[in-house]
Amino acid sequence: MIDIDLNLLRVFDTLMELRSVTRAADRLSLTQSAISHALGRLRMAIGDSLFVRGPGGLQPTARALEIAPGVREGLSRLREAMVPTSFDPAAADRRFVLAAGTYFCALLVPLLAQQVRHEAPGVSLRVVELADDLVASLDRGSIDVALGAFSRVPNRIVVEPLYHEELVWIAAAGNPILDGPVDAETLAAQPRVTISGGRESGPRAGIVSEGGLDRQVNVGAPGPWPETESASVVYDSQTAITMVMRTDTIALVPRRSVLEKIAYAQVGLLETADSPPSGIELSMIWHRKQGEDDGLAWLRRLIVDAALESS
Repeated sequence: MIDIDLNLLRVFDTLMELRSVTRAADRLSLTQSAISHALGRLRMAIGDSLFVRGPGGLQPTARALEIAPGVREGLSRLREAMVPTSFDPAAADRRFVLAAGTYFCALLVPLLAQQVRHEAPGVSLRVVELADDLVASLDRGSIDVALGAFSRVPNRIVVEPLYHEELVWIAAAGNPILDGPVDAETLAAQPRVTISGGRESGPRAGIVSEGGLDRQVNVGAPGPWPETESASVVYDSQTAITMVMRTDTIALVPRRSVLEKIAYAQVGLLETADSPPSGIELSMIWHRKQGEDDGLAWLRRLIVDAALESS
């Protein structure tokens, strides 16, 4: 039987996922030298090079591909075994990992962090982006909860609706288009900022999802408006709002993300004629196997509370 340090297996699993020493070092809060040293020890213990350098980063050998599923499953089971059966927020010393886009990072995460600090000063949050391997990360337990707009989610993933977000057209304060109702012809003639996921390949791989709100808000404008070429294309609503404030462009954005700008008279809402309401359902998702984790149940309750407060 091979006797291997569990920390080396964590390094192996992370390298299998990220295929990069630099990114693995960042994920595990280690130096690149420490990752390289750990990989060297693994190679000696297993008797295989495990990874070779290729044009797209580290490429696993046949032996690495053979042992990877077992290593991942073993680490996942070990993490589950170490989770406390009860959770006391005031005494807890734990870190939760939350995946979210810029919309939730701006509106909900600060409220969540405030409540976490109040109830559980020993608990920390790590917020990461919604990556392509979201379901795989939930399967591994490397992400506890994800926030966004998701569709066709696998049965092993639980979806809890948070709220319905309305999409609205905005223009900078002083833009003449705010003076009255806008018909289809007028709207189509306006230069606009379009929010896109930054990819042309369609839905996210893995979860078969629309991704986060920031990546879905431009999927169809409300109303029978003709297509028009965008003056600019950005990947998140916060950037779109800032660009609209400084230019003569318009944009379709989440209402909650622009309320403060409206209050300070920096932007205004367009009155669109014959436009049916348009919006998006926002949810949080987590792995069904985590349903008995009292700590995650506490975190999810705080997320629901923060969602109610933000609305």
